[in-house]
Amino acid sequence: MPNLDKLLVIGSGSLVGSRFVELLPSHIKVWGAGGSFDKESKLESFSKLDITNSNEVLEVIRSSPVNYVINFAGATAVDEIEKTRPSDPNDQKQLNENLAYRINVIGTRNIINAAVISGKFPIFISTGFVFDGKNGPYSEEDPVATSPNEVSWYGWTKVLAEKQVSLASIDYLMLRISYPYRGNFPHKGDFARNFLTLYDDFKSGKKDSIYPIFADQTLTPTFIDDLSKALITLLEKRQTGIFHITSPEITTPFDFASEVLKVARRVDNPEQLLTKGSLVEFHKSHPYLATRPLKGGEKSEKIARLGFRPTSWKEGIKKAFGF
Repeated sequence: MPNLDKLLVIGSGSLVGSRFVELLPSHIKVWGAGGSFDKESKLESFSKLDITNSNEVLEVIRSSPVNYVINFAGATAVDEIEKTRPSDPNDQKQLNENLAYRINVIGTRNIINAAVISGKFPIFISTGFVFDGKNGPYSEEDPVATSPNEVSWYGWTKVLAEKQVSLASIDYLMLRISYPYRGNFPHKGDFARNFLTLYDDFKSGKKDSIYPIFADQTLTPTFIDDLSKALITLLEKRQTGIFHITSPEITTPFDFASEVLKVARRVDNPEQLLTKGSLVEFHKSHPYLATRPLKGGEKSEKIARLGFRPTSWKEGIKKAFGF
């Protein structure tokens, strides 16, 4: 496995990808690819790329003078994706016309095939939404969902994407993250800043209330700043396969939101301002929206044993929003 000195980042301007590029050590040269919004100043060069186009993917990956390729591009708007769930998830014609499937599954297949042909080492980003959320937190060895009815359509496309990678004839890395957040990114909200926007809109009078926050759901959010160090650790240790990069401590959306308001907005006793809600009841009253893992969360002991301990959710909030 060669040293990480040259890297192609697909989706280099995305919520997660842009911060990943920003925090890479200066000795690592970065080539970027993706949509026009993915062009970052730190890049050696940038290529427009549609990952659903196999010829484009092969050309960009093969011509990039890099050792590694990491893909941050993906369809991630969970509820919007759910609206496109095919009536028959086994009908290939419907799948080929489904945007989330095309981006998350066909795009992944194109990248892994191009990596095989070009001899580049591929790295992919996946999600805890591949689990059904009945028995979390989950380790890397736990089975993912086996039916599209067990998870959201977004989650199922990521299950299928993971399968594309696992069937390849080369080594790879798969980093599973969940509910990612960072300190600042003007182009898109995230798990932490969405709560801040909700609070700010309430305080300014744009909204007359704050909707109930789930208190019965368990999860392990990912502090985005962890990813560059985690990847370097894994490559230095010559690791392959799947690793979870998530908080080693479990939380709930209610507790997480309370801590975010306390740290970022100096709200005293945010638990008294927020109302506890139920994901179980939400699913019952909103059956058309995406299913979230109820008893979710991912265990991160595997990478911790290699010397990198992902940031706990309280510490991540402090690092992202503390003064």
